[in-house]
Parts: sequence; C-alpha cells; structure tokens
Amino acid sequence: MTTQERLELIDQAIDNVLSNLQNGIEIKEYYIDNLKISKRSPFELISELRKMKKEIKKDANKNKPKQIHYYF
Repeated sequence: MTTQERLELIDQAIDNVLSNLQNGIEIKEYYIDNLKISKRSPFELISELRKMKKEIKKDANKNKPKQIHYYF
C-alpha cells in the first residue's frame, strides 16, 4: 500500500467517524491497514488518526536509500 493510499484511508476514516457522530453513533475503535486504534471517545480517535497521518507524511519525506549494496 502506498503512502497516498494510506493517507486517503485515514481521511475516509475521519470522515466516517464524523458522519456517524452526526447520526448519533459513536465509533471508538477503527481498523486501518491491520492496525487497530481504540480510544475512549470519538474525538480522541480522530486526534489519534490525525497524529498517525502526520507521522506517515513525515516518514514519507525522509530520505531513503535507493539501493543497498552487500559486500562479502
């Protein structure tokens, strides 16, 4: 799964929690990409999802090696 796809999933999760909250349904846990996020309130869940999104963006901006050479 690419970084962009993960960010889109997090945005969809936040929208889903907010729309269900408007309908009177409180979602307190969510599964994204085999990760379970469980909090006491929907607002804490949204906050945690936003933190996760920020960390994914920060990780994507890091310089990663293009190649790895093994010498034996």
